Amino acid sequence: MNIFYAKKLWLVLFFLNISGGTCFFSYNNTRKANKGSNQSSDVFLNSLQLLQKYNYPTEEHVIVTKDGYKLRSFRIPRNGPPVLLVHGIGDSSDCWLVLGPKHSLAFLLADAGFDVWLFNARGNRYSKENPRRINQKQYWDFSYEQIGILDLPATIDHILNTTRRSKLTYIGFSQGTTVFFVMCSMLVEYNSLIDHAILLAPVAWMKYTKFPLIDFFSRNLKNLTLYAKNNKVYEVFPFNHQLNKFHATVCQVNSPFRLLCELEYYIDFGLKKITNLLADRLPVIASHIPAGSSTKTFFHFIQGYANKRFQRYDYGIEKNKKRYTSLSPPEYSVSLISVPMTLVVSEVDWFGDIDDVGILKSKLKTVEKYININESVQFTHLEFVYGSRVNTVINKPVINILENLRNK
Repeated sequence: MNIFYAKKLWLVLFFLNISGGTCFFSYNNTRKANKGSNQSSDVFLNSLQLLQKYNYPTEEHVIVTKDGYKLRSFRIPRNGPPVLLVHGIGDSSDCWLVLGPKHSLAFLLADAGFDVWLFNARGNRYSKENPRRINQKQYWDFSYEQIGILDLPATIDHILNTTRRSKLTYIGFSQGTTVFFVMCSMLVEYNSLIDHAILLAPVAWMKYTKFPLIDFFSRNLKNLTLYAKNNKVYEVFPFNHQLNKFHATVCQVNSPFRLLCELEYYIDFGLKKITNLLADRLPVIASHIPAGSSTKTFFHFIQGYANKRFQRYDYGIEKNKKRYTSLSPPEYSVSLISVPMTLVVSEVDWFGDIDDVGILKSKLKTVEKYININESVQFTHLEFVYGSRVNTVINKPVINILENLRNK
């Protein structure tokens, strides 16, 4: 596809996503909207409803961070060790559930007896409340760093206090790995609370990312930042019921508009065959993503590519001096991380690029297992959670690692 037209299409999709997204879609409003939907379909069911539909015991936990953000986590209570599942950028706890009980990791872990906890970061469809009366600009003033140093610690503390356990197992996907690196390098005391981390498609350094539009965004980052500031664009890719309904309609194997779905997933993720996602669940997948994120988080990742560093947010020279007492943002000291880890990497992943993971791996001291998915498998970024081959490539190896941990 001509890259010029790809850029135009992506930008249309980008502005469609942000245009409906600066208002708050609260979890309660979403729940009300879903009451009128067809309960025989999973397309518009939220995490709680998906768990209930498939007859899994379910708990909803509200966790308040130190800076007052309300996070909603969902639990499938079991007697086994606690496992925390952490989603990627612009996603939610839904990602671990939408493939249903036979293919989604949360269900399979619960079936294996693990106590499953599903994380939701600030700003996504389930975590948009702040009891302090702050305006939207203040609310959305966070990047993945705040998720790592505020949301994750609050969630881990809550889980360990609730279960009366001393440790949990961590499973992160994409940004779910980024925030893990941030937390464990900045709050080193949390390393001792995690017995093992399984990091799927890890993202830290982005020097070699293959996303075709990253150069365009990097070159235009100042203009994009200025545009967002002047137009009060604080949120990108919000959960939008109408847009997700559109996605559910076009993302069907037999849809006459399937090409629109294929183009979007190819441009965004390099997915060459839409059927590499679980075909009969395509409308369900498409209706649950995106789920919302801050503009600042999006810009933070672009900064990482532009500066070729895994670093804290760049506010510009003057603000950096005040915040960091240095002209440029400090890098995250991932060498301080002491959690035993498994890294799962695909050679064709645009975002968790194998060369970037190589930089990361060279700085980590406790990688116990490194799983490389060969280029011949053509296993792209989304497939780590939504793929038709997810059971054999991801879920079974992950469960085997957890079983071995439990039997130690």
